[in-house]
Amino acid sequence: MTLLKIALQDVTAGLIAKQLMWSCRWPFAAMVLSFTACTFLAAMTTDLVLFQTAVWLIVHALFLLGGFLVHEWFHVAGMRLFRGVSDIVVSAGVLRFSVIPVGRLYGWQIAVVAILGPGASCLVGVLITLLAPGSLLQYWFLLHAVFLLPFFGDGHSLILGIREWSRPVGLLAPGTTS
Repeated sequence: MTLLKIALQDVTAGLIAKQLMWSCRWPFAAMVLSFTACTFLAAMTTDLVLFQTAVWLIVHALFLLGGFLVHEWFHVAGMRLFRGVSDIVVSAGVLRFSVIPVGRLYGWQIAVVAILGPGASCLVGVLITLLAPGSLLQYWFLLHAVFLLPFFGDGHSLILGIREWSRPVGLLAPGTTS
């Protein structure tokens, strides 16, 4: 698990995308290898189904990553909105990625930030449903609603925010001391 502390004003969508790609490097490498193999076999055999499979694989993988990028970026946008967060800690491991605030927010602000990530991803999923209803790509975004369940970090933050609604809460991330 890698922990990287970054000043909130230095966080960009590109930085989040880079860290997300790094945390998914092994599945992404397997997907690229599978795409390459399918494309190569399709070219050798002139089998259109193999080429369609390769394209399907890459498009779905990109939408899966896009869902997480939207999710985490909107957490950062919420943290910036409330101005109580000075830094974030990017927690990245194999198939694990999150941004953790460092600073102080009121409980209601914590709840809003927790909802913003999955909410934004679900909103993109609804837009995809309206624009391309038969594509099945919207589910990569709509599934982010499960992160509001209590055993995920967003759900845990939502409960904390509701419990401490009108009180300021100090937020310390793993690997930080102050």
